Amino acid sequence: MHRRNGYEDREASMHFVGREKEIGQIKVALGGGKNVIVSGKYGMGRTSLIKYIAEMMQEQRRFLFLDFSETPGKLCQHLIAKLWPQKECRGRDEFSKYRSARFRIVTLDFNDSRKHVLVLDNIAKLSAQKLDFIRYFAWEKRFQFVAIVESFVSDDDLLRLRVRLYPADIIMLQHLDKRNVYQFYQNLSEGYRFHWTEGHIKNLAEITGGYPLRMREISLRELKRTEQFSGGKK
Repeated sequence: MHRRNGYEDREASMHFVGREKEIGQIKVALGGGKNVIVSGKYGMGRTSLIKYIAEMMQEQRRFLFLDFSETPGKLCQHLIAKLWPQKECRGRDEFSKYRSARFRIVTLDFNDSRKHVLVLDNIAKLSAQKLDFIRYFAWEKRFQFVAIVESFVSDDDLLRLRVRLYPADIIMLQHLDKRNVYQFYQNLSEGYRFHWTEGHIKNLAEITGGYPLRMREISLRELKRTEQFSGGKK
C-alpha cells in the first residue's frame, strides 16, 4: 500500500478540519446499511470528504466514483470498466447497450468481497433516465450509494432522490467554524515553521470564509513556497 509522506498527509487534512461530526455521521449511516446524500455549496469539499472516508473504510467497503453528469449508458460503461477491466478489454461492443450493460452489472460476480458503494458525483439535475438508473441499481440492493448533489438541486428533485435511495441520510456541509480554521492555520504554521503572526493567521481565517477549497489553495501555495525556499528538502 502506498504510504503518504508528511506533505500528502497535510494536504489530505486540509479538507477535513472541523468535519469530525459529518465524518462520523456518514460512517455510521454506511455502516448501518443506509445510503447517504451529501449537499453543500461549491468549495465545501464534498467530493474530497467522501474520498477521505473511502480511504478510511477501504477494508470494509469499495467506493466507486462516477460522474453523474454522464449519460446512463456512459455511467454503465465506466462502472463495468471499474468492476471488470478485463471485460472492457475483451470487447466494448458486448456492453455498449445500456439495458444489457446494467443487467450484467447486477448479475456478474464481483471479484472483490467488500461491500460496494456507488458514489454519484456532480448531481445537478435528475432526468427521468437518471432517476431510472438510480432506481434500477438501488432496487437490486447490490450497492450502497453516496449521492453528491449541487446546492441548487430543487427540493422536488432532492425528494425524488431520497425516495429512490431510501433509507438515506442527508448530510449538509456548511462553512467551517472560524475557530477550526484558525486552529488549522496555527497548526500548519507550527508544523512547517512558517512563523506566522497571530494577526496573519486571523487574516487567513477571514479570507477563506470557512471554505475548505480556499484553505487548500492558500495552504498549498505556502507549502510550495516553503519547498522552493528549502530546495525541496522538507
